[in-house]
Amino acid sequence: MNYYSETRFNNWVNKIREANIDLDNAESLAVFDQMMEDLVVACLNVIRAVKERELTKKEAIQELNAMEQILMSDVSFDDTLKSDFFDFVREGLRVVVNAAKYCVEGKISKKNFNTLIKEAVEKEKKGDFEGAFDTIARMGAKVFKGEKLPEDIDVPEEGMVLNWIDGVDAINTVMLLIEIDASTESDE
Repeated sequence: MNYYSETRFNNWVNKIREANIDLDNAESLAVFDQMMEDLVVACLNVIRAVKERELTKKEAIQELNAMEQILMSDVSFDDTLKSDFFDFVREGLRVVVNAAKYCVEGKISKKNFNTLIKEAVEKEKKGDFEGAFDTIARMGAKVFKGEKLPEDIDVPEEGMVLNWIDGVDAINTVMLLIEIDASTESDE
């Protein structure tokens, strides 16, 4: 089973090409959120497949690596704003995939979210972007595992950490929607 295909990715790229992006209109940016949430769902399906023994951990990691390869394929837009926004979102997408890898591997940090953010910001300040990215991906793994992002999370105003947290936020959003769906179904 293919959990995320190039075709699926390219469909999103085409939707972005067709979209009329306007920074003054938040709704015009919805296509980026939808693209991110779609990837979160694909990653959740891989995680579920491991839990249900449809995939081995090794197969799941290969599947997630393939997703990351698709995300990193060369994409260009005729519009600088779309290109910049896409690059911004792609960083969040990379966090989602790497968080899923940690979740599959069972590498879940015991540190709280604010501690992880502080660590990531410190690493970014020191120029350790890989370490900062890794720390934020570990936050995402905690969310995939069922922990909710706190409302009062201490997010930086700017920098790469801010980009990456978007990926964790997308995971959190999808997890909350799944929870709402589940409670709605049990109410019926």
